[in-house]
Amino acid sequence: MILGDKMKQVERATEKRKSSKLIELAQCKKADVQLAAIRGLGKAGGEDAVNFLVTQLRNISPEFRAAAATALGEIGDPHAKAHIHGALKFEKDTATVQAMHAALAKIADY
Repeated sequence: MILGDKMKQVERATEKRKSSKLIELAQCKKADVQLAAIRGLGKAGGEDAVNFLVTQLRNISPEFRAAAATALGEIGDPHAKAHIHGALKFEKDTATVQAMHAALAKIADY
């Protein structure tokens, strides 16, 4: 399947709030599809999305960690706060630290 098809799948799954499909797409081999799916999970929400995104706070890539934190902030699940706080203690990437703080601020608003 070509990349464009995967991106269309991400768009459709995001529109339909299909967390399970987005989680599947977030594990594909193409980084841009993975990131788009992680961002989509922020819009789709749900317990499965939160559980998956929490695991991404420990991803090797700071871009993925930042995207996961941002998505968790969009979902606003108060349980995610403890996970973000825990990841923040070890985070060294400035942009990711900022994304984590922004997510915590959003979650506090819920």
